[in-house]
Amino acid sequence: MSRTGLRQKAKLVLMTQPYSIATVLAQAPFCSLFNPLPAPRSIVTMTNNTHQSSNTHLEAVFKQKKILRSSVRKALKGMDPSSRSQEDNAVQNIILEAPWFRSSQRLCAYISCSSLREVDTSKVLSEILQNPAKDGHTQMGKKLYVPRVEDKNSYMRMLNITHMDDLISNSMNILEPAPVDGDGNEREDVMQATDPVDLLLLPGLAFDKSGRRLGRGGGYYDAFLKNYLELVKERNWKQPLLVALSYSVQIMDEGVIPVTPNDVPVDALVSPAGVIPITTAAQERSADSDPLQDFCIADLNATVIVNGFPCKPASAVTSDDFFFDGLSKEGSTANIFGSSVTRECSLVSRGGMNAPHWHPRSSESGVVIQGRVLVGFVTTGNVFYSKNLTVGQMFVIPIGLVHFQQNIGEEKALLFTAFNSQNPGSVVASVNLFGSTPSIPNDVLTKAFQVDANVVNGIKSKFGS
Repeated sequence: MSRTGLRQKAKLVLMTQPYSIATVLAQAPFCSLFNPLPAPRSIVTMTNNTHQSSNTHLEAVFKQKKILRSSVRKALKGMDPSSRSQEDNAVQNIILEAPWFRSSQRLCAYISCSSLREVDTSKVLSEILQNPAKDGHTQMGKKLYVPRVEDKNSYMRMLNITHMDDLISNSMNILEPAPVDGDGNEREDVMQATDPVDLLLLPGLAFDKSGRRLGRGGGYYDAFLKNYLELVKERNWKQPLLVALSYSVQIMDEGVIPVTPNDVPVDALVSPAGVIPITTAAQERSADSDPLQDFCIADLNATVIVNGFPCKPASAVTSDDFFFDGLSKEGSTANIFGSSVTRECSLVSRGGMNAPHWHPRSSESGVVIQGRVLVGFVTTGNVFYSKNLTVGQMFVIPIGLVHFQQNIGEEKALLFTAFNSQNPGSVVASVNLFGSTPSIPNDVLTKAFQVDANVVNGIKSKFGS
């Protein structure tokens, strides 16, 4: 038995009258099954050699999908218009602020159809088209490709547009790009582009938090995605991020959405509640390293601290918060190690050292400003790396490894240091082991260092324990 796909319900006849995106999305009385970015293929072509058990299984899957589609359509139809509008705005605002959207240079996006009750994309598309990439220079804007359905055999192309009036309405009142621009030139097909897209914004009927996506059964997107991902692999490009847009009622419990081998999972899901990163790629690209305000001055007097100090209120910030004069003041080296160590610099007296220690949350880099210094660290494999450094030479200590700096010159040594954490932490081995409060039991230390209790007590006495 063979299943080749859903029968076409209507023939698409392209109209030549251009429309604005806002006008058509608002006035279109209905949309056909061939929405601009249709769902993954839900019908799998089966060969004569396919086992009857496979046929039975797939038929069951198709039946489950049909029932679920009917249920979700009813839920969408029952949404209050004001709630729908609020969710449309929420989803689009989240997308516009997402790191993976802001960093994207080339993307494919569907053109929403109100009668299909798809999450609105008009705001996102308008934002992109207000500042499109020009002459291939994507740093000046984003390059946008949108869908155009070509025939009833699940053939859909993604064509580049730069203005809203590049879109026309076909006989089914679906917005799509004309195959040629106003000058009669063929529009660029993403399959023929010399550079890959970073992002695809996808519609659908239902989704879950494991990445499953239920489409409308046309198979157009599946066919396109299969061909495009094969092109990506062939050209050794980075995989694009697949992001689906969803209303709250479209998110199902895991396991509810049945799948076939042709169903393509998404990397992330955007709902009114926020972004749900699913794959590792989405989690990595969801990290927002950009500041969300002009500055954040740590409030060192805060009583509630969660993974770092909160920011001071802007009204409490003064000029002194942006300036530091500590490097102009020489620290005291009158201690057992003969050194003065801060996050900014280390001053080491002749014969002194910054004793063996490690930073659990940071790597360390530094440069010698004065004197001669022996810098060394030990790996977890017990390999010791070291070098004698003079003025102008730098060093890097990997995160979490025991290291030290020792003055081997005839004068004071000065080093400027930097860390890649706001709170690197510092664990000085000798102080922690022999000067802790309460003290570590002697039998632990005698066993660890293979010495007797008198030696341990002698060392502890030097650290006040």
